[in-house]
Amino acid sequence: MAEKGKVRRARFRDVEAVYEVIRENPREVLPRSFQNLAQNFDRFFVYERAGEVLGVISWQAMPVLDLKRPDWTIEVMSFSVRKAYQRQGIGHALLTRLLKELENYDPDRILVLTFYPEYFRKFGFRKTSKEKLYSKIYVGCLNCTRYRSPLTCPEVAMEIMKKRRTKGGNKG
Repeated sequence: MAEKGKVRRARFRDVEAVYEVIRENPREVLPRSFQNLAQNFDRFFVYERAGEVLGVISWQAMPVLDLKRPDWTIEVMSFSVRKAYQRQGIGHALLTRLLKELENYDPDRILVLTFYPEYFRKFGFRKTSKEKLYSKIYVGCLNCTRYRSPLTCPEVAMEIMKKRRTKGGNKG
């Protein structure tokens, strides 16, 4: 009987495997430097089976650009499963675990940029306009080496709206 895998928080010793899993899907996942992964390993979850990391997922908090009306947004990123193990429920297990963990941070919304909107729709994500994602553009898209403009990138912006906040920043 095949061993069942598990999702767990990444550890320092997982950084090399995380690096390799991300690099295995260069069209779908933007590369990250080894040093960036080492500095942010605590934002990763890995799917491990028989001691091997088969999938990874991470998150980042987006900057607050309007202090009077803060938008507490978290982005799902670096979501990758080794090609030989795709379509086995690994991605589902990773994304389910991450979304559960992100609830602890009480975000206004959870954001993802993806080439696979139908996949994320199953988890409650809905398409949104890239023009509204100033914090994402500020953090990552302006430094993207693949596309000249965030608005010409073919990835689809999707979000799960968790709550709306009133003008004073209180939940409402």
